[in-house]
Amino acid sequence: MARELVAGIFDAESFWRDENLARLPAIRDKDRERIVLAMDELMFPFCGSGDALLTRFAMEEAHKAYLASIGFSFRHLVWEGDDASANLFQAMASEQERDERYGAFDTLSPFAVVPHTREVIAKYEFSNEVPGIDTVKRVNSKIYSARLTGELLGKGFGKPVYSAEELSALGRGLLAEHGSALVKDPFGVSGKGNMLLQSQASLERVASYIRRQEGEGKAVAFVIEPFLDVECDFSCQFDIMRDGSFHLVGLQKIFNRQFAYLGSESMDAAGREALERAGYFDVLLQAAGRLYKDGYFGPVCIDSMLLKDGTLVPIVEINARKSMGFINHRLDQALQARSGKKGFFTFRSVGFKERFDYEGWLEELKRQDILYPNRQGNGILPLSSATLLAGAAEAGADAPAGGNLRKGRLYMTIIADELPERERYVERMRLSFESKGGKWYG
Repeated sequence: MARELVAGIFDAESFWRDENLARLPAIRDKDRERIVLAMDELMFPFCGSGDALLTRFAMEEAHKAYLASIGFSFRHLVWEGDDASANLFQAMASEQERDERYGAFDTLSPFAVVPHTREVIAKYEFSNEVPGIDTVKRVNSKIYSARLTGELLGKGFGKPVYSAEELSALGRGLLAEHGSALVKDPFGVSGKGNMLLQSQASLERVASYIRRQEGEGKAVAFVIEPFLDVECDFSCQFDIMRDGSFHLVGLQKIFNRQFAYLGSESMDAAGREALERAGYFDVLLQAAGRLYKDGYFGPVCIDSMLLKDGTLVPIVEINARKSMGFINHRLDQALQARSGKKGFFTFRSVGFKERFDYEGWLEELKRQDILYPNRQGNGILPLSSATLLAGAAEAGADAPAGGNLRKGRLYMTIIADELPERERYVERMRLSFESKGGKWYG
């Protein structure tokens, strides 16, 4: 069996986006950017026996030992180059010498195809193929999703706009008919790149902001749609094979808040059967066929939703890459093989002044019967250490100046029999973390 080098970046959209495109108003968050760089550690469920995970930052040894103890054994490689580029593949491709650690593997398994992925495959003579970057950029644009939906279904909610005036005109119509309008950047991601407009004044402020960028020579491309009354968000994960065949991976219920991703759990059999009766998978097969015809093959995650009036929206947007849903599916496969259980994949943002003893914290969680697997075979499975401690990654354990907190993010899977039990586990973990002097947000 081919040995894989699992690697990649979780901010692929920033490398697909044309720098000459106008942007929506936003505040840059450097803490988020650093955390996103560390998220590559979340790919460990993709590793099988003989595979390796390459990450930008080191993972805590205690964390790797814990994962190995519950069945996630993998070789871990840490990037050793000096290039601080956010695009790991660009850094790998630009190194003058080959790193023979990578040459020991047969294929590269990227989270997403970004610029320089093909160069890395060629440099290390990996045997797998990936689609061209121009194709990947095209099919990941929300403009592509909006157009494909219209072509497959004869109608769609989202409409592409290519000027500030067009944005203003369509926005006015949506505000009059629906009372709100949602503007999406073609390469926006969860919690970033979407803007909800609920008044004429807010619409004109955004149009004016875009108009100024037009005056600076920026091109305009957004999607505008009504803000829909959603009952349930969900996603479907599948692979388009090199020969064009379709392989269904799984379905995930998605939990969002104000456009920001909160968590996922695998959909039950009743949910899958309801979607099959509604013709959902027929639409997916058509979408997969079009993606392949347009030159794409590989992993795909399609976001979908069910509205409160019963309307099924099979394609909200297309993510032609791996996703949190793929990760949670692999986690659930491992959990079910071990204990017949499934988890709820989520995260919490945290803050702390001093880097704490991660190994000691895991031991404390185990003593308190919070760490998976506890005496009931449930508990919380921590998925990340580098994202948690990303704020302390740059230099030692000194507290930041001015009383500010270092920011991090803890990803986890919660295994519980009932929702109240899940909530109790999270509350107990919060208390444990805050006993270390940390801050638990949300």
